Amino acid sequence: MPTTTCLPTAELVDQLVELARLDWTPGATAAAAERFGWTPVDDGSWTAAFATNTGHYVVPDWFAAPPERRTEDEECHIPFCYYYEADDFDQELAAGGLSGNIDWLEKQHAQDPEWRFDRDADRAHFDAQWLLAVTLFTRRLGAPEVTARDEERKTPWHYAAWRCGANALVVGQCTDSGSYDTFEQALVWIAPYPADRPFPDAGAFDGLIEC
Repeated sequence: MPTTTCLPTAELVDQLVELARLDWTPGATAAAAERFGWTPVDDGSWTAAFATNTGHYVVPDWFAAPPERRTEDEECHIPFCYYYEADDFDQELAAGGLSGNIDWLEKQHAQDPEWRFDRDADRAHFDAQWLLAVTLFTRRLGAPEVTARDEERKTPWHYAAWRCGANALVVGQCTDSGSYDTFEQALVWIAPYPADRPFPDAGAFDGLIEC
């Protein structure tokens, strides 16, 4: 039941807090990405908009787009941990010398030295990465306004949410749609969020932050 992980560094936490506190007027997020030194990803092989200088990727690929294809930014996501719940079929594949989803996860960030693949990690490890990230942001933003645990799931997901002026920042767990829902992920989600809009119930947080 492996994970691949790259926890947010202090540098990235500072950048994401600045991004969350920013007024997302046209061009503001692109200027911030340039100021942070993020590198545009434009080779068509990845769905990210930027590679940070800490090993992370910023999605979706239209976030902070150049002027010729710019749209209003609605959200951004920065995944920092992926988890796969292996089953008997994965064991059969491995026993037969065939590759499967575990190998797919291992290769996902194999070219990124900051990421660490752990073939023997369990769900407790995945949850621990979420909690470590929450601790990092709590040091900068104070206690989250909301912490939630989705008890409706057989394997609960967790969320912590802060308001940052006109925006919100959430550290949470959800499905990874980029793997066709094969993997789960823990990520940082940032988006404009009206001050009078309540945060979702625990069972609806994944719909807010999923990418």
